[in-house]
Amino acid sequence: MSAKNFKNQFLTFLFFAVLSTCMQAQDYRVQLAAFVQKVPFTHFALAGVMNVYMYQDQNNIYRYYLDKRYFNLVQAKKICMEVKARGFVNAQVVDMLKQKENCGFPCPYITKTRTFSSQAMEELHMRTLFFDFDKSSLSRESKIELNKIYKVLVKNKNLHVMIQGHTDSKGSAAYNVKLSKRRARAARNYLIAKGIPSRRISVKVFGESAPLVHNKEEAKDSPLGRRYNRRVVVALYNEWGEIVRL
Repeated sequence: MSAKNFKNQFLTFLFFAVLSTCMQAQDYRVQLAAFVQKVPFTHFALAGVMNVYMYQDQNNIYRYYLDKRYFNLVQAKKICMEVKARGFVNAQVVDMLKQKENCGFPCPYITKTRTFSSQAMEELHMRTLFFDFDKSSLSRESKIELNKIYKVLVKNKNLHVMIQGHTDSKGSAAYNVKLSKRRARAARNYLIAKGIPSRRISVKVFGESAPLVHNKEEAKDSPLGRRYNRRVVVALYNEWGEIVRL
C-alpha cells in the first residue's frame, strides 16, 4: 500500500471515528413535567402520552420523561412541542451530556449507571440558597433569590412554594434535622414577612439524608461537597403539584 493510499484510509477512518463519537455524545431527552409528589402514569396516558418513566432527583423532585433518546436536537424539540400541545406546558429538552458536565462530580443523581445533575434544571425550576457551616441565617444572595420568588408569587396567586432544608454530614443526624428545619424556616419566615400567606408555603426537612453532591465514589463528603449540601431548595408549584418555571 502506498503512503498516499494509507493516508487516505487513515483520514477516512479518523472521520468516521470522530463522527461516531459525536453521535454518541448527543443524547437528548424530553422531560414532560416535574412534581413535588408522585403522580400516576395515567396522568400522562389520559393525554395520549405513553412510555413514560420517572426519576426522583437529589432534591426529591419527581421528574417524568419520555422513554426515548434523541440524537438530534431538532427532533427532540419537535417532540417537545408536540407534548406541550397535549397540555404539558412545562415540558423541556434536556441535554444529558451537558447535565454530566454541569455536575462536576461523580453524580449521585440516581445510580452510578444513571448519571444526572439537577443543577441545570434549577436555573429554570428552582432556586438554591446556600449556608455557612452550622448557620441558618440568610445571606445577601439568598435574600435576592427569595425576592425573585416573592415577585412571582405576588403575580401568580395560584402558585405555592415548597421549601426544603438540608445540611452536610457534620454532626449527628438528629442535630442536622433541627438545623435543616431552622434553615427552611428562615426562608419561610422571610417570605411571610414580605406578605406571602403561610398557607401557600410548605416545608420539608431532610437533615443530611439527601446530599446534592458527593466527591467520592464511596459517598464520603469533602469540604467542597459539604459546601453544596448546606442548602435550602425553593420551588414553585401549581394547584396540581407540578413544578413550574420561574
